[in-house]
Amino acid sequence: MKFLQKIIFLVGLTVGLTLTASAQRNDPKKPPPKEKPPVVTPQPKNPPPKDEPKKPQKPAYETVGMRFD
Repeated sequence: MKFLQKIIFLVGLTVGLTLTASAQRNDPKKPPPKEKPPVVTPQPKNPPPKDEPKKPQKPAYETVGMRFD
């Protein structure tokens, strides 16, 4: 009985190895070439502040104290 188990095991092992070896054959078809990726130029993380003059802001209390005569 053990002899029959060894024979069946060896036959199964041989079949399995031949299937895996045949699956690893060289494929003559080559994949299509990939497109060139877009070029990304890194921007500075914190750009320098612009030299624009800022408008002075009106104080909040000025609009409350207006009188209409």
